[in-house]
Amino acid sequence: MTQQSLDLTKAEALTQILPAPPKLTSQGANWSNLMLAHYHQHPGCESPESSFQQHALEIMDINSCSLHERRMGKTHLSYGLQGGETCFCPAYTKHWTTWEIPTSFTVIVFEPTFFKGISQEIWEKDCVDFVPKWQIFDPTIQVIVTALKSDLSAGCPAGSLYGESFGTSLAVHILSNFSIIQKKIPNWKGLSRRSQKEVLEFIETYLETDIRLEDLAQIAGISTFHFCRLFKEAMHITPHQYVIRRRIERAKQFLKQSNLRIVDIALACGFANQSHFSHHFRRIVGISPKTFRNL
Repeated sequence: MTQQSLDLTKAEALTQILPAPPKLTSQGANWSNLMLAHYHQHPGCESPESSFQQHALEIMDINSCSLHERRMGKTHLSYGLQGGETCFCPAYTKHWTTWEIPTSFTVIVFEPTFFKGISQEIWEKDCVDFVPKWQIFDPTIQVIVTALKSDLSAGCPAGSLYGESFGTSLAVHILSNFSIIQKKIPNWKGLSRRSQKEVLEFIETYLETDIRLEDLAQIAGISTFHFCRLFKEAMHITPHQYVIRRRIERAKQFLKQSNLRIVDIALACGFANQSHFSHHFRRIVGISPKTFRNL
């Protein structure tokens, strides 16, 4: 059989190995460097032997289980996949699998250049070797994947920043646990005052837009992973949480100083909709936007 090398970021490539359409996909979410597809009760099938241009992570739904036969690289196994179990297939590794009963699972693919950039930034290594992984139970992966799926299910109300931040954390976790490199993450100097000032000014200027993690990191002149760590160290809060709090502060001004409808305030402050705005307003302020306006 001739081996195919598939670009899993393209929907038509996914259907070659998983013929049923995903229930949930990030292809319209505008995330950089990763793509997520969740399959609910995908019928049993045989996935043809192929290799992927991206690194691929497969995570079984917590309540799903299935007998699988899988060949990855030079290893051929027949085993029972359990709920929450993870499998990792490095890019350009031969892969084939088959199962018989409907199974629910999530596939996340990462561009190799993304991993290469993070590795260069953290460990000063731009050549990273990975080993295939089977039957891994990793709570960190499960938590991050659950957060990513929840964000997609809600329509990514916080924009790209939330998903890209979790995606970066997941990539670093994979690098630290599935690659053949130094495991310890070194310490760095914090964000310079100038970089911090420029990042905060950018956030204020574009608060109503879909702020990208990549853009913030580029302003600071560092990788997305490096930026997330140093921003939290400097501000004692993640970039996503900071943006949400700044949007709430701007909304409070609108509520007190304008007659705009609450739905228009929500949109003017960068929230996806009134429901998303009200949720975060109650969580941070402790009361509803309407109650706050009437105080």
